[in-house]
Amino acid sequence: MSIERISAQNVSRAYVQQSADAAPSAGAQQPGKAGRHAHHAAAKADSVTLSDSARSLAAARQAVQDAPDVRHEKVAAIKQQVDTGTYSVPASVLARKMVDASKNPS
Repeated sequence: MSIERISAQNVSRAYVQQSADAAPSAGAQQPGKAGRHAHHAAAKADSVTLSDSARSLAAARQAVQDAPDVRHEKVAAIKQQVDTGTYSVPASVLARKMVDASKNPS
């Protein structure tokens, strides 16, 4: 007995083919069933319900998108410090950034 491998593509192709074969064509419906089928399809509508966590995540994502990319107040304060010569960076932070930049040149 031999079992052949079935790829996902073959399975989906067979499913689509079976669905197409099983679906009645528009012209082949019987007159009495056409009205009931149309009424049944119109009565059932698709709907989506989001959980509270999904709504919270969507609200957080929107808040991030609405936030400005640049904090203008902070940039202005740093520019003023640079202009007046009072801006300083701790040596350890500068050294760490230099080491990181030498390891990962971009």
